[in-house]
Formats: sequence, structure tokens, C-alpha cells
Amino acid sequence: MIISSATTEIPQTEVEQSASRRLQGIMSSRMATRCGLALLTSALLSGALPPLDWGWLAWVALAPLLLACSGLTPLRAAALGLLSGVATAYGTMYWIFEVPAFGILHFLLGASYLALYPTIWCVGIAWMMRAGVTLTLPATALWVVLDYVRSHAGFLAFPWGTLAQTQHQNLAILQVATVAGEYGVTCIVALGSAAIAGIIVQRAWRSALFAGAIVLLAHAFGSLALWIEHPLPTLRLAAVQPNIPVGGLTTAEGRKMSFDRLELLTRTAAAMKPALIAWPETAMAGSVQGNPLLAAELQALAQTVGTPIMLGVSEVEKFSSSDDRGEIRRHAYNSAYLVSPDLPLSKPYHKRVLMPFGEYMPLERFVSWPSWVGGRGYDRSSGNRPQLFSLPDGTVFSVLICWESLFSGLSRESVDEGARLLVQLNNPAWFGRSAASQQQNLSSVLRAVENRVPVLVASNTGPSQIIDAHGRIVVQSTRLFEPDVVVGEVAPGRNPSLYTRTGDWFVWVAVVASMLTVVRVGRGRLKKFAPAPASVVAKS
Repeated sequence: MIISSATTEIPQTEVEQSASRRLQGIMSSRMATRCGLALLTSALLSGALPPLDWGWLAWVALAPLLLACSGLTPLRAAALGLLSGVATAYGTMYWIFEVPAFGILHFLLGASYLALYPTIWCVGIAWMMRAGVTLTLPATALWVVLDYVRSHAGFLAFPWGTLAQTQHQNLAILQVATVAGEYGVTCIVALGSAAIAGIIVQRAWRSALFAGAIVLLAHAFGSLALWIEHPLPTLRLAAVQPNIPVGGLTTAEGRKMSFDRLELLTRTAAAMKPALIAWPETAMAGSVQGNPLLAAELQALAQTVGTPIMLGVSEVEKFSSSDDRGEIRRHAYNSAYLVSPDLPLSKPYHKRVLMPFGEYMPLERFVSWPSWVGGRGYDRSSGNRPQLFSLPDGTVFSVLICWESLFSGLSRESVDEGARLLVQLNNPAWFGRSAASQQQNLSSVLRAVENRVPVLVASNTGPSQIIDAHGRIVVQSTRLFEPDVVVGEVAPGRNPSLYTRTGDWFVWVAVVASMLTVVRVGRGRLKKFAPAPASVVAKS
């Protein structure tokens, strides 16, 4: 990545300089206008995601916020970033209020945290502009770095609604992910906004032309990758969408009704002879390993339909145990099992990345969280490695549960160990009839492209999907919150992609670019305050 501050820009004409001064004058005189621009960025980012799903808005979404920060001190720019971040959190994740016991205080805390990232970005923008840095590339690099930090911030990590995810319908640009991952796509999309703002505020035409060339080359690369795609043998897959309501597994009657529905849908799917049938996350409750009758019933169903079944289970320890505090609890797992017609029950895959404050309380040994932060009935225990499963034809696959699809490292690890298919088990019933499930599925598209493997998404309430290795939705359920079956054919992955082999190398390019910008600005300030040479002093 080239640092745009080092690029010599085309000199401004008097007309351009006058227009730029008028724009800065208007901006400096009206803080309300700046707030409106910050909120416009929030509206554009929200509109680029489902339910509107107008991905083209993302290419210009950051430009209003960049314009709003023009001429401001870092402190005032931080206020705009905070405003935009909180508004974006609400516009994108309004559905979070569907979760029982989730209130306005929970939202304000979460939104304020997520808003820290655009706040820091705006501070950096204001600092660079006051130092005379041409923004186009440094602003983009800083956004990529902050996006990476947001995705790797421990229990606070939350890579939801990224710029790359807004491009799930732009197949050409998505192919960049197979080389540079999700952050490479995010970089290219952010370049669009930075180039527009750079032209308006700084008349940075040369940087804008350079950014435009990168965008065109990225689209050309993706189009070529799609054009040279070779036909491969396909695998027929099926996803069962049972629409089990929240709380539907808490009673014996509810569990029987749910199992009967799953069995009926499984038989329907099996009639189309798939190689694998997937049930969604927590489709069943109870210990499969500790309940021989349940295991035998599942085995009998697999034998009857003649197809392996991958099922999601919410299982709790059969016996309570005490922790290091002496408290008696029953530890639980969010798990997945493969039930094959002619093989014993597989070892379970345990969800590796648990939802903080929902499935466990983070830093519990060091922090006594107030009771209103999150409820506790039991502790979920996490897995620590991927689990590989095999189909009768030899196809190796791995499982992701719930929001694990958001974290690219999990999928990459599975594929690097030999998986040639990813199975994603979801249960978005908690979020009601909203766009939450559609937004979550966007990350599955990126995982497919990054690793060049198909993804089978089995969702409790929909949309269940089958995604090919280039990010195309082969088939998906059109009925949400209704029982359904999805069946389609995709080619399993063959060889690990460049991204699978190398990981997030592109982020380090952005880190180096950001550091070089800091060094250049720092050197410029040192020169400004450096003492004059002795010869100059003597002449004066």
C-alpha cells in the first residue's frame, strides 16, 4: 500500500482553491451540518446491509463522515465519530431489542463500545488533515486496522456488518477475499469513500485516480476468477429448517413435537438423495452421548433415510459439579454430532467462540458483574479445536455454530486441516422477524470465498442456504419462520486458497502504512520546530 501523503498532487487552480475555502467555511460555521453528515454515514452503512441490502451505498458511506471531520480538532472529530458509531449500531442492529431482558442500558453500553472504533478513526482523520496529509490511502489503511482490532478484541470482538459483508452480491469484488481475506475487500470499498472525500476537501485528484485504478483492477481480477472457473464434480446437500420456537425444547411435549417435525423434514430431504442432511443449532436438547435411547433413535432415523445427519444439540452435563468457588453448576455445551447410518455416533464438536454475557460471563474470576448485565443458569464450556467429519464418499467437512462464522480464523483453521466443506448451524429465533439472520449469513459468503469451499447453512428459522466456493447462493429458503427444506448441489473445495495458506497478511500492510503516516507527520513537526542552521542565523 502506498502512503498518499507522499504523493505529489496536481496543483489547485484558483477556482478550486476558492471552492475548497467556501466548503470549509460552511463546515466550520455549522456544527449541525457536521452532525447531519455523521448521521448520513450511519444511514448509508445501515442501508447497505439487510433489510434494504443496497450494497452500493457502502462505496460512498464513509465520505460524509470524512467531510464532517474536515477542519475540526481531534476532540470535536471524536464527538462526531461517537455520534455516528452509536447511530450505526442502532440502524444496523435494531433487532437486538427482540432478545428478552435486553434493555436500553444494555444497548447504550454495547453501542458506546462499538462507537469507539469510528471515534478513533475520526480522531486520526482530524489529526492527519491538520498535518496536511492527503487522506485517501492513510484513511483507508486506518479503517482496515481498526476493523481488524474490532474482530480480535478478546471477548469484546464483534466483526458484524463490515464493509466487506455489504458486498455479498458483488461477486467480482468478493473474489479478492481469496487472496487478501475480508479485510482486503473492506479496504477496496473504503477506498471509494476516501477518494470522494479527498477530491472534495483536498482536491486530491491523483490519489483518487490511483484509488480508482485499484478498484477497477480488483473488479477485473474477480471477473477473471469467475470466468476461468472449471466445472467440478458436485455434492448434493440438504438443510432442514424446522422453525422451533424459543422455549420449544423446555418441555417433554415440546421436545417430542420438535423431533417429530425434524423427522418429517429429514425424510422429505432424504427423498432427494443428498450426501448430508444438516439440522440447525440447538435443534435438540439433552445429552446425546449420555442418553442411549436418544442415540439409538437418531441412529435408526439415519439408517431409515440412508443419509448421514449433522445435528446441533444443546446439551447439559448429566451430573452437577462444583467449580473452584465451590458453587454447584451443570456445565453445558453447544455441540454438533454426526449420526451416520452404519457408523457409531461421532465425537462432538463443541462451539469454540461463546457469546459473552449470553453463554458465559467473561473475566468472571476478576470481575463481579452486576446481575442486570447477563443472566446465569449454567456455564457453557467452549471447545478448543476444530472437529473434522467425513462423508461416505470421503469428503471432509467441519462445523461452525452460530456467530462463529464471523471469525475468519476459525474457518481458515478448519480448511487448513483438511475440510473441503463448511457446515454452518444457526438458530436466530431469538431475534424475531428481523434482518438479523440475513445479516449473519453474509459472513458465511465471505468464508466460502476466502477458503474456496462451499458452505451449507442450516438455520432454524431461515434463511437456510447453500453457498458455492465463489460466494454464489445456489439455493436458499424463501419461507422465513416456516418449516422448510433446502437441497442443492455444489462442488467441494479442492486446494487451500492463498488466503487459507497465508492468513491476514493484508492487515499488516495496512498497519505498516498507518505507521509510516505517523512517522512522516512526526518528522514534519520536528522539522517545523527545529532550530535554524547557523549560516541562516549569521546572515540575519
